[in-house]
Amino acid sequence: MAVSIGGARIVLWQLDRRDCAAIQRAKEAAFVAQARAELAATGWTAEEEAAFQAIRAQQGVSLMHLREARRA
Repeated sequence: MAVSIGGARIVLWQLDRRDCAAIQRAKEAAFVAQARAELAATGWTAEEEAAFQAIRAQQGVSLMHLREARRA
């Protein structure tokens, strides 16, 4: 009897985890859709955003090097 109760609890736990994952995916999809809508409203293109992110990444690398140089 304890085995069947344990098995049922495991199944219920797995179903709950699937529900949580589905809810998280839906939230992420809504966030992406909202971000894309806001981006479209500004007239900012995907290419401009990619270039901006590349510049920010390069600046981040430069800042990291500056911080390391200060420590040395």
